[in-house]
Amino acid sequence: MFNFNMARLNISLSNELARKITDESEKLGKTISSLITEATSHYIDLKEQGLDMNELNDFLMYFRIITSTRSVPVPFRLFDDILAISMGDSKEDTGKLFYETGLVVGSLIKNYAPDMESLSRLSEKLKFRLPLDDIRISGSPENWEATISGAGYGQSSSRCLAEGLRGFVESYGLEIKSLEVIPGFVKAKFR
Repeated sequence: MFNFNMARLNISLSNELARKITDESEKLGKTISSLITEATSHYIDLKEQGLDMNELNDFLMYFRIITSTRSVPVPFRLFDDILAISMGDSKEDTGKLFYETGLVVGSLIKNYAPDMESLSRLSEKLKFRLPLDDIRISGSPENWEATISGAGYGQSSSRCLAEGLRGFVESYGLEIKSLEVIPGFVKAKFR
């Protein structure tokens, strides 16, 4: 036997949210009630799995950045080997390629973090999802510092990361003043 008893709740929504829900329900061919029920059910499921909306929003931001930069996962060992081969052929050309890529990626990331302060907050929020051991950006408008570790573990990958970071920093209108590069680690000071 079916139980057709359903609880009725009155909820208050902003006019903008009500319009968005109405538009979405029409677009999907669903009732407003079924759309809200579905969204609420997904929300409760996520909470029961131990996820919260902040984590989900962080993941969606990470996904948007990865998608907009057209990034693909590559195992570090393969990455290190490819860079070592490339650097052996032409260190200058490889460095230039990473510098130019840093400029492009920086320009894209500025859509999500338009200044160094917001970039520092974004990197802190997303660092556990990035393919790095650690990334830290700190400082003030006069003196910023970035430390990155684990973007590959060889000297070649660290040198390429340093050149990419140089382009990235320049896309924000800043200039690197000092750079420390050792296998698996890059530290830059810029303003």
